[in-house]
Amino acid sequence: MSVLDTEKIESRAYQEVIAASASDRNTLVVLPTGLGKTIIAVMVASIKMKENQKVLMMAPTKPLASQHCQTFREFLNVPSDQLKVMTGDTRPEERYDLWKDRKGFFATPQVVENDLISGEVPVQNFSLVIFDEAHRATGDYSYVFINEKMNVQNLALTASPGGSKEQIMEVAENLDIDNFEVRTEDDPDVEPYIEEKEVNWINVELDDKFMEAKSKMESAKRDQLKKLKSLGQLDSTSNVNKTDLLKLRGQISSKLSKKDDPKLYSAISRVATALKISQAVELLETQGVSQCFEYIDGLENDDSKAASRALENNDMQKARNLIKYLKTEGEEHPKLEKTVEILEGLEEDGKALVFTEYRSSVENITERLRQEDIHATRFIGQSGDQGMTQKQQIELLDEFRDGEHQVVVSTSIGEEGLDIPAVDYVVFYEPVPSSVRSIQRAGRTGRQESGEVYVLIAENTRDEGYYWSAQHKKKNMNKVLQQLKNEEMENQVSSPQRSLNGFKSDEQDQNQEQVDEDYGDRVEIIVDDRENSVAKKLSKMDVDVDKQRLEVADFLVSEDTAVERKQAEDFVDSILDSRLFDQIIEMQDYSNPILIIEGDNLYSHRDVHPNAIRGALATVAIDYEMAVLWSDGNKDTAELLNSLAKREQEDKDKNIAVRADKSPTTDEELQKYVVGGLPGVNTKIAERLLEQFSSIQSVYTASFEELKKVEGIGEKKASKIRELIERGYS
Repeated sequence: MSVLDTEKIESRAYQEVIAASASDRNTLVVLPTGLGKTIIAVMVASIKMKENQKVLMMAPTKPLASQHCQTFREFLNVPSDQLKVMTGDTRPEERYDLWKDRKGFFATPQVVENDLISGEVPVQNFSLVIFDEAHRATGDYSYVFINEKMNVQNLALTASPGGSKEQIMEVAENLDIDNFEVRTEDDPDVEPYIEEKEVNWINVELDDKFMEAKSKMESAKRDQLKKLKSLGQLDSTSNVNKTDLLKLRGQISSKLSKKDDPKLYSAISRVATALKISQAVELLETQGVSQCFEYIDGLENDDSKAASRALENNDMQKARNLIKYLKTEGEEHPKLEKTVEILEGLEEDGKALVFTEYRSSVENITERLRQEDIHATRFIGQSGDQGMTQKQQIELLDEFRDGEHQVVVSTSIGEEGLDIPAVDYVVFYEPVPSSVRSIQRAGRTGRQESGEVYVLIAENTRDEGYYWSAQHKKKNMNKVLQQLKNEEMENQVSSPQRSLNGFKSDEQDQNQEQVDEDYGDRVEIIVDDRENSVAKKLSKMDVDVDKQRLEVADFLVSEDTAVERKQAEDFVDSILDSRLFDQIIEMQDYSNPILIIEGDNLYSHRDVHPNAIRGALATVAIDYEMAVLWSDGNKDTAELLNSLAKREQEDKDKNIAVRADKSPTTDEELQKYVVGGLPGVNTKIAERLLEQFSSIQSVYTASFEELKKVEGIGEKKASKIRELIERGYS
């Protein structure tokens, strides 16, 4: 029987063509929103599942992962219990069994990353990994690490891979893409399924009082720019925007790492002041009076010199008074009334989405719409006291789909990663400079029926720059995608396709067998479960990583050696808030405590005199006899830890097991505690030993050969365990 339920699925010609192309190659599928990328994933996955191989599909959020699982259950003839959603709600020990027993998995990337680091995913049994919202596969995002560790065929899905060839190729390289399947709304095989989408650009004009307040704040910002020019950090004070200031801050920080110059400290503080004023201007221009006033008022609670300098500026004080007056008079941004005007044109059963950058704007817009009897509700992320849980988000979207809400006002959470129903209107409360985000926002309408997009632009403000930036990037993206399509057509003529068997060579399989054979001889490092960035780097080095919640230190490389890692900024902050020496004192329980400081901006992060920082370093090294090591970044830190672990575990033959500070409270915890005292046995391996041999007594009487069969116990560890158990006490 076919795994794919052909009676239920409404396949389209372009979907079948793309699925066939992607069936045996690492493929990036670029397809406009609403045209069935998930159906293509179902088609490709059905081929692998027919061969009884495991498939993993990932999405940025739990609700979207759950949605994909439901789609697969609907269209595949696979027992529903074989398709499993894997999120942080499932305990790690339960996930370990599920990875072994189930066939299809739908997960958030962070969960997969954690289980790969812990060595719990049987990667050799997987034949396909599907990356939804694949444009995220840049920098240090989990998708990049997962691709490296899984090393199987990939299917990458996105509506908008990036605004430049560099961005698109970064995604392609990070996911080992060798096949591009690109469709735009103009392609003949896609065009019949595209609904009309009318885009309306609406200019709004700020009144005189707005412009006066804006002018005063810009004057205050120019005062800081003039000072920066006098300090030799700027050639001109004209047309210096937020991006320029951020770039300048990085340049000054780099200079400070090489030269201790009081002028540079003054300059970086002035940049910080200019950035705070710039943020206030942006809020007034694009959001409104309330948002700007709340931000300026919040600077009172900011104890930095930059905030104080901004508030003390004469022009800034005048602007603040003007904004306070506008707030008292009940004036808000003219975009607010324009939004009401647009949404009053909705049909009675129509639906609309309003997107805005700021949560405070969500509240203002929602409240104003309700005043006009427009049934509106907010949709925001999980962070903060007033945030929405994922359960609340799903419930709200179900209500929206069922017609209980007419308008949803959303932050960027609604742009991707959730099953937002198709709507009649999409309103951009402000343009966004990102082509990816612009495409995702607009893609919420014109899916099953025609729709309209409204982009609100405040005249003579950065709104105009953001709008044209997004348009330029979108145009450039389409040009690059067309080039990739043309190149791919040429490649298909001249190059043979890579077969499925090509994803893992015989040599790789042999190497994996050797790694499995020598598993017990690898160095082990116990990593605090909040140190994920370094844990990923260690995992790539084939270090046996055991993630636990550590009360003291960030890493343990032996029973004697504990390592605390601090980024340079955090080191300075911990001096100021007195955390540093509390942590150093706690680490004195270990005979060989080590501090790693990561980064090169130790003297530029805060307005702290360098001598105070040097004094703290001297105290750590001399008074507490704690070694201080320096690192360039996460990768360098991981290399240092690997070297420390090799030195401790190979030369000194030390046990890496953690002995808990708290007494075990259950029989199971006590059993793991006792077994965890054996050489080279951590909590995870102790649990495996007890599962294999059923009792402590059976573990202690197990033979050398029997011990070797347990995952994580190689010849070396088995030998050490038997030697300790049999050795007489003296």
